[in-house]
Amino acid sequence: MHMKSEKINVINSTGNWPLPERKIIDIMMFVVGILGIEGETDLLLTDDKLMRKYNKKYRSIDSSTDVLSFSAPEGEFVLSEEKIFGNIVISWEQLTNDAEEIGVDVDEMMARLIIHAVLHLSGYDHLEVHEKMLMQKEEARLLSLYKLHQL
Repeated sequence: MHMKSEKINVINSTGNWPLPERKIIDIMMFVVGILGIEGETDLLLTDDKLMRKYNKKYRSIDSSTDVLSFSAPEGEFVLSEEKIFGNIVISWEQLTNDAEEIGVDVDEMMARLIIHAVLHLSGYDHLEVHEKMLMQKEEARLLSLYKLHQL
């Protein structure tokens, strides 16, 4: 499959993220390629402590979460002023908890979180029941395509 030459900036604030950066970029490139998204994306890999700060600052929720997405220029860690798609923040602790809870490996959980975040940046939401159903259907479709791509 031909991938667009979008730039994915992976910023690791933990120093010990077990999933290779190349794998994360491959997942991201696959998802934005399928959706035809253009622009630069910064993806911050972090821990619960920093995630809690972001969640409190941007959503007024004083707890950690697995993934946050920000349409540029909402987020603060954009590295470039070129065409920006958005920013994604993922917590390793929450990712591993989610993976264990639903019985998948960390690679698949990373794909699920990236898909979820990219859909939010593309305008999907899950506040209303019908929106949630549409978003879940698109998440399932993209995850299936990604799994087929891995074969």
